[in-house]
Amino acid sequence: MLERIHRVKGIGLLHDADGRQHSLKKATLVYADNGVGKSTLASIFRSCASNDPDLIRRRKTIDGNCQPEVLLQFSNGQQSSFTNANWNNSHPELLVFDADFVEKNVYAGGQVSTDQRKNFLQFALGTRAVNAQREYDHADNDALEASQLVRDLTNQLTGFHQGVSLQQFRDLAKVPDADNQIAALNERIVEAQNIGLVQAKALPRKLDEPAFDVTQIFRIFASSLADIDLAAEQRVKQHLDSHANPNLERWISDGHAYGETKSCPYCDQPLQEVDLIQAYRSYFNQDYNELKASVANLVRLIANAAPETIVERLQASFATASATIDGWQEHVEIPPPEFDHEAAKEKLAAIRERLNTLRLTKEANLLESVGSDDAKNELIGSWGELVGLVRSCNDGIDNAVNLITAYKAGLAAANLDGLRQAITRLEFAKTRHRQDVLDLFSQLDAALAREVATKAEKQNKKDTLNAIMQTTLERYKGRINQLLSAFGAQFSIPNIDFNYRGGLRSNYNLQMRGSNIELTGGIPDFKTSLSEGDKRTLAFAFFIASVESDSDLADRVVVIDDPMCSLDLNRKQQTRLILKRVHDNCEQLIVLVHDIHFMRSLRDEILRTSPPQDIACVKLKTVANRYSNFDAIDIDKECESAYFKCHRVLGEYLNGAAQSSMDVARSIRPMLEGYLHRRFPGLINSGLLFGQVIDAIKNAPQGSPLVHAQNITDELTEINSYAGQFHHDTNPSADQVQIIDGELRQFVERSINVVHAGMV
Repeated sequence: MLERIHRVKGIGLLHDADGRQHSLKKATLVYADNGVGKSTLASIFRSCASNDPDLIRRRKTIDGNCQPEVLLQFSNGQQSSFTNANWNNSHPELLVFDADFVEKNVYAGGQVSTDQRKNFLQFALGTRAVNAQREYDHADNDALEASQLVRDLTNQLTGFHQGVSLQQFRDLAKVPDADNQIAALNERIVEAQNIGLVQAKALPRKLDEPAFDVTQIFRIFASSLADIDLAAEQRVKQHLDSHANPNLERWISDGHAYGETKSCPYCDQPLQEVDLIQAYRSYFNQDYNELKASVANLVRLIANAAPETIVERLQASFATASATIDGWQEHVEIPPPEFDHEAAKEKLAAIRERLNTLRLTKEANLLESVGSDDAKNELIGSWGELVGLVRSCNDGIDNAVNLITAYKAGLAAANLDGLRQAITRLEFAKTRHRQDVLDLFSQLDAALAREVATKAEKQNKKDTLNAIMQTTLERYKGRINQLLSAFGAQFSIPNIDFNYRGGLRSNYNLQMRGSNIELTGGIPDFKTSLSEGDKRTLAFAFFIASVESDSDLADRVVVIDDPMCSLDLNRKQQTRLILKRVHDNCEQLIVLVHDIHFMRSLRDEILRTSPPQDIACVKLKTVANRYSNFDAIDIDKECESAYFKCHRVLGEYLNGAAQSSMDVARSIRPMLEGYLHRRFPGLINSGLLFGQVIDAIKNAPQGSPLVHAQNITDELTEINSYAGQFHHDTNPSADQVQIIDGELRQFVERSINVVHAGMV
């Protein structure tokens, strides 16, 4: 328990405050007007609790000549002193609710920040959860350190294996003769300088297989005419046979084509009525002429189907392919392909001869079908033999291409890049098995094992913390909502959760009239939806719920700074009851207030179950240079109304207590005014002067309660005539009136008698 505040120097308005005369009790109530040092005192307690010197250093007296200094006396002779900007002893049993608590843990500037939701858990969880969180934080730090060591070692190894992964580098086997292999590869690099030229050399091309199509030719061979007049045909045949000339039919046909004449172009004899001429006209008709034209086209068709130059073209392609292959012989041994040029010529000549023989036969016998299917198949077979010669040659060319391609592929496998990569791999292997690298891998393996172990430990601690927090926060939420309900708040907390994003922090929301209130931003939000009283109430509920859940509350000193800020009458009443309950369960309750009436009501509430000697009432008063110091306070006097104060002053004067005569004289009229207002509540206008009040009583109509005071109006008038001279509203020279004690006593006695007796 905090027993005494010996001194406070150089801190805010407490420039040289001495509290040695004021013993603090289980319930200690400290009154101070705003701006006198109440919040400074709360910050001193908070600094002592958290051992945070900055809370005091930031409050150093602006115009003071003292360094910040504090000496606090606790139970069992313990002292905590703040000198040289540090505490010699901290007292974490001090639990302080003040503006710093609200701003750090609940809200600031109308918003709830991430840091505040982190700090929220620190005071809300209780000892067991805080210990679990401390263990989790320790495990988390261990895991972070282990992971950082793994990253550091991995980064150190990065400089040794750029271009390959760490695992690939780790897996490299040791190469005993790496230097010899590297030297050999460098020699191969020199040899491989001309690979590009070799790769650019052309490959041999195969011969084109010649096509052979005699379909149209054999269609003409097989054509004949069936509609020539039989008598004419017989007559012409007899004539042709009589001359035994195979070309005669064509000759006559060509002559007949010159058209109709009346006489023979040889002998000029008339041709009319010559039966042979008539037979010619029937025999050599349009169909005959078309057949003859088709047969005449056979020469061209045979030349196209089996041209004489085809073998020479094949020979030229073969020569080009052979030359190309010869160009590769210096690099790779290639069996030269073969093309039997003479055999191809012979086969082509035989095919052409056979076709022309059939053609001549057809020309001699236009009307007869020549060239059977067997003859056609025989020719196709002969052409296939010619193509076989080409294919055999192409097989040799294909073999050459395959050999060349395989050689080029071998060259590509041994290109410069591949050779250089092989050297790089060997260099990596040498580096991998250097002693400094081996040491780094050993350290990395140990670090990885530690990382696995610390992460597992972190997860265990996290699971334990999660279980405790879920239980604790659910109970804590329930108590907060009970407090908010008791305060008459229009909002509640439907859920309090937590997460580990960016460090362990709380996650809660507010609900008002069925709508969620966003803590930061959004519509509606915390800043605009809650009044200042609501926000302060929420913060106070957070603090009280935490205090009440503290298993060590009996050993705690609870400090409340200005609990009434922005609270309405109901919340003040609930706050008083809550503080009484906290007082009953903690070691000591210290309340700093600026509302003297709340201070008195809290004292009276505590006095219901506690003896007076367990309550201390102190105030901070303004002293020289507007600094502050500790002083005793009589709460009852401080809370007196003007009527009771004046009544007390007059009574003490009559009882012989030393008083200022002017104060006594000036207390007569206010006491009588207060008496009349209380005797006739609501019947006397508060804005009337005392003389006007007397007139109102004198002139009161029948039936008015004021008529019951008409028996004292003369007495009141005489007393007012005397007392009025000491008030500036009736005597501008009131300060200069000489007071005769005997006369003053007489009028004081008459005034008291009016109040006590209600009559003269």
